[in-house]
Amino acid sequence: MEEISFMTQTLSVISLLIICSFTYILSKKINFPYTVLLVVVGLLLVPISNIEFFSFIDDFKLTPELLFFVFLPVLLFESAYNIKYKNLLKNIKAISLLAIFWLMISWLLLAISLYFIFPFIWIQVPFLVCLMFWVLISATDPVAVLSIFKRLWAPRRLTILFEWESLFNDGTAVALFLVILWVILEWWIVTQATYLEWSLKFLSMLFGWLLFWGLTWVFFSKIIASIKNNEEVEIVLTMLLAHVTFILAELISHHYDFLPISWVIATVVASIVIWNYWRYKITPRVEIHMQKFWEFFAFVSNSLVFILMWLILSNIDINFSDFILPIIIVILSLVIIRWISVYLSISFVNIFKLEEKIPKNWIILLSWWSLWWALAIMMVLMIPWVWDVWYDKILAFQSSVWWFYSFSIKEFLLVLTIWSIMFTLLVKAPITTYIMKELKVDKLHKLEKFEYEESKMLTNIKILEKLDNLHKKFYLTKIEFDNLTNIYSNNLKQAKVRMKSLLWNNSKNLVKKAISLHALWMEKWYLKDLFYYNEISEANFKYILRKIEFQVDRVEYNHSLLEKITSRKNKYDMFSRFTTWFNLRKFTEIDSYIRNRTRVVITRKVIADLRKLQEIDFPFDKKVFEEVIDIYADLSKKSDIKRMTLFVKHKEKINDIESSLINKSLLKLEEKTIKDLYKKEVITPKLYIKFMENIEKNIYSDLL
Repeated sequence: MEEISFMTQTLSVISLLIICSFTYILSKKINFPYTVLLVVVGLLLVPISNIEFFSFIDDFKLTPELLFFVFLPVLLFESAYNIKYKNLLKNIKAISLLAIFWLMISWLLLAISLYFIFPFIWIQVPFLVCLMFWVLISATDPVAVLSIFKRLWAPRRLTILFEWESLFNDGTAVALFLVILWVILEWWIVTQATYLEWSLKFLSMLFGWLLFWGLTWVFFSKIIASIKNNEEVEIVLTMLLAHVTFILAELISHHYDFLPISWVIATVVASIVIWNYWRYKITPRVEIHMQKFWEFFAFVSNSLVFILMWLILSNIDINFSDFILPIIIVILSLVIIRWISVYLSISFVNIFKLEEKIPKNWIILLSWWSLWWALAIMMVLMIPWVWDVWYDKILAFQSSVWWFYSFSIKEFLLVLTIWSIMFTLLVKAPITTYIMKELKVDKLHKLEKFEYEESKMLTNIKILEKLDNLHKKFYLTKIEFDNLTNIYSNNLKQAKVRMKSLLWNNSKNLVKKAISLHALWMEKWYLKDLFYYNEISEANFKYILRKIEFQVDRVEYNHSLLEKITSRKNKYDMFSRFTTWFNLRKFTEIDSYIRNRTRVVITRKVIADLRKLQEIDFPFDKKVFEEVIDIYADLSKKSDIKRMTLFVKHKEKINDIESSLINKSLLKLEEKTIKDLYKKEVITPKLYIKFMENIEKNIYSDLL
């Protein structure tokens, strides 16, 4: 019997994954949000699962344990994996007000209004239950928001506001939910001392992540640094970090009542630490694979959670017609309260000029858009049920508040939560696409338009060169060549015309800003390439990278021209300063030599690339290129002088380093040659692996 149960559960998982895969393909074909389409499919599966032949579909159930310990750590970790803490610091006031106002106003309006409105439809809901619903519905989904925003080209700052508000709300919501659940479970022994105890527990859950921050920082960073060039192990280690952090926080909270820790906040912080601190302790070659791994892992988890969420409805034995009015009241309340909280918080930021002004069309979108997700379902499932340890306490609470309906408090909250999520997915998500287009939120700003036309020009120039090369080799007939040349020549002319119209006013500032950013991005690319081949240590790499990123931020956010590449400090770089304070390794004069040598290498490459761009017939004054090139030439000259001064002082040591660096550049050439031979099938896969293992071993044999 157990074997049959296991087989049907396996068949259920396989079937659901197949359904999710085809749903994803369909969503791409019809250009429709995947999560929204998954809801529709999930709803269709509810009646299908009641057919005897397809009854196995819901054998794999979304249990609290499965959601709690398997799926949720993945979703939380992936949602925070690519988040830069500096983006939070730049928008901390707006994000804090959004999160705080939403929580405070929704508590005042949602919980209280539901408590007084529900009696008018003949449902007496205790105030604690209203509070519990307010808390769990405060948890919003950053993953789904980001996926929809990426598809709709949302501005970066708007995306940052949404994702950080979601993460703040998620951590606070879980902490508050657990406090309210404790109050319900200990309902009959509440004293003044217990209120103080619950308050301290809430604060502990909010700030207990500091303990995990330290553990993550010290323990995992040391491990990951010691296993460099072991790609599979490094990827597995991040997966373990997500689950170990989550489970360890839960175990500490369970066994040590005086130190409860929010596993949501602990997991999110662990993910942010990875991206911002020991991302570069991971072997550079692993970074792309790591990103793909977490995207895939999150895709599977999110798909199964969303589709299983609706199958829960088929197992609830209640009359849904009894919930039509409560559902309508809840949804209307949520929409209205979201508008009030967002308008108040953003207006406060704009009126008092606390940060860069948030546009009116953004406020409308922020007011409308909020997506509730699996974390809300997980919190409902945490409420004890039949056969659970604390179920008798839930029954005692229901009895004490005269809850004698045919459905339990847990079923009541579950139905309201699922239908609230359904409303956001089926109504809010599709309308958001329309709102963004109508409000022109997805509209490209001037710099983006310039970069778009510039890219079109460069692309068409490359295509025309390729066509000319193919024609000379007789791969194209004269007629085909002329037709294709006419098409892409016209595309090039049109791009030039559009760029001219874009630059008719105040063109120099816009062009110089764009060229400055291009130069900085080239600099960053070449720096990463040197780090990829271990020609610069992690500490020196980060030192230079921080300077480049600061310059990128300054040009992007402050709209200032690139005048000096070597600006010293970044007020938003607190995280990096903290790592520097606690870094036992001190920079030496040899490090200074490596950094100056690196600057000479990358600035010369940037200058060469800018010279090539300067040769292209862009419809603007080419002197802009010269201005930026002069800045890089000056930096290169100064760095070279410092390099030579240090070389004379430490000639013997530096000769050994230069010999090692030359060897690495030769290894780089060897790797490129071996890859080319393998693609042409000159060497077998076995030989390719052998060559690559030897090359990688030599590249990472030492750390500069």
